[in-house]
Amino acid sequence: MSRQIEPRPVPTKPEVLGTALVLTGIVLTAVMDSIASTALSIGRLDMLGDIHATTDEFATFDIAFLAAKLTGFLVAPLFVAALKPTPCLRAGTVALLLASAAMISSADIAWIEFCRIVQGFAGATVLVAGQTLLFLRFPSRQQPILQALLALGSVMAPTTVTPALQGWLVDHLSWDWIFLSNVPVGIVALVMLAADRGQAFRDKIRIPYIQIALVGIAAASLTYVSQQGSRFDWFDDGHVTLLTLSGLLAIILLLLWELGFAPDRLIPTSPLGDPDFRFALVVSLVAGFALSGSAFLIPAFALNVLAFTATDAGTLLLPSGVILGCTLLVAGVGIQKSGINPLAPAPAGVVFFATAMWFLSGSTTDSGVADLEFPLLLRGFGLGLLFVSLTLFAFMRLPAKALPFGIGLFDLGKQVGGLAGTGLLQTYLDRQLAYNRTILASHLATGDVALEQRLKAVADQLGARGLDGVVTGKAALSVLRQAVDRQAITISFDEAFLAIVLLFLVAAPCLILSRRLLGRRSAVHVSTSGV
Repeated sequence: MSRQIEPRPVPTKPEVLGTALVLTGIVLTAVMDSIASTALSIGRLDMLGDIHATTDEFATFDIAFLAAKLTGFLVAPLFVAALKPTPCLRAGTVALLLASAAMISSADIAWIEFCRIVQGFAGATVLVAGQTLLFLRFPSRQQPILQALLALGSVMAPTTVTPALQGWLVDHLSWDWIFLSNVPVGIVALVMLAADRGQAFRDKIRIPYIQIALVGIAAASLTYVSQQGSRFDWFDDGHVTLLTLSGLLAIILLLLWELGFAPDRLIPTSPLGDPDFRFALVVSLVAGFALSGSAFLIPAFALNVLAFTATDAGTLLLPSGVILGCTLLVAGVGIQKSGINPLAPAPAGVVFFATAMWFLSGSTTDSGVADLEFPLLLRGFGLGLLFVSLTLFAFMRLPAKALPFGIGLFDLGKQVGGLAGTGLLQTYLDRQLAYNRTILASHLATGDVALEQRLKAVADQLGARGLDGVVTGKAALSVLRQAVDRQAITISFDEAFLAIVLLFLVAAPCLILSRRLLGRRSAVHVSTSGV
């Protein structure tokens, strides 16, 4: 059964204003999480120099944030269910605001890690509480456009807008301003959320401390493995293997505890009884892989191959972000007005996204912004169709008590898919780079006529610029090696883009099969006259 919401009288102007303020506040909290999530990817080099941290120490900042966020996706629903969404949303906003401001108060490694843990847990809380509040406060007929607006902050912002703004801040000010930018956003969000005085639901739930501890252990262990496994050649390293086993053991114990060994459950009202949600949860893993994987590859390609600045690399995704935002809204309005099955636009979204990755796999060292614009626009269009469809399909028929737990699990699926995407693609890039470099270098054999002619031409150019004749030979060889390395990097990125296309080709039949295995349900219709 779907959640039943009684028809409401025509809202007055103050009610309309209050609704708009609450919606804006929820979207802004999602933007705050986006800023915290992407902060270190842009400000990494500047921050490393200022706090005098090693690469390993700096890596723990991201690991702490992601592990706390994964844990928060399963723990925050308990508080949302017990305390109502609005108080949790406000508390998470305050915590995120204070932790962001506190990041710049000390260069102590332990203090920064603590702030990142708070940011991660608070970010998960605002996402779960905000989306729960939208579903409970507004009627079902309005959900398509509302979820599209929320996706502007939770999907579009972290992949397009915030990297661009952060790149500008790093190039023109300093990394401190990335975190400080959360302060005014948080203040405005709290002011907006003050307009919400509606009642939601209340339920008493005891906190299952053992399960939370197991979630924390699993999240910390497996996040470290996904982030650092490539660097240490995965299971060739002892501590990576140990952490993997520890994480898997924690997951097994957690499942056993949840299935009957404990009176208090981490998910007391499970959404997994709904076949639509089960299918959407599986798809969220693939969608998270594609979203985070492409968001990792595109700026990295711009920085490492095309030699873009931080600002240019950040703004590269802005046109895609504009199309993504417009598509989110168009898809939301279209589903709301037509009443079609929310999942109907998803296949088209997959096709557009995969086509974009196919075009990007043909990039070269001479590619510029003009060459990347069209595939990036296709990417934004595909993501817009995919995420609105998936969100509505997952949650529209969940009962109210299961809703926060469903949102937490769904967000967890996207995050886990994203971690797998970045980790596996980084590993794939590293290995393909070594392979391609070896293949290209094998063609540079001593005595090769073409090679000798190329070296002589480069040496002549260097000599014409005033370089001493004695060193022109060595310099020419160095230039040629750099060209080979750059070509090897380009080929490796092209292969990584193609790997995402192959993922969809393999995943599509698997998802169709999982849809049949997980059960069917009659088409979900979004009525324009209320539910």
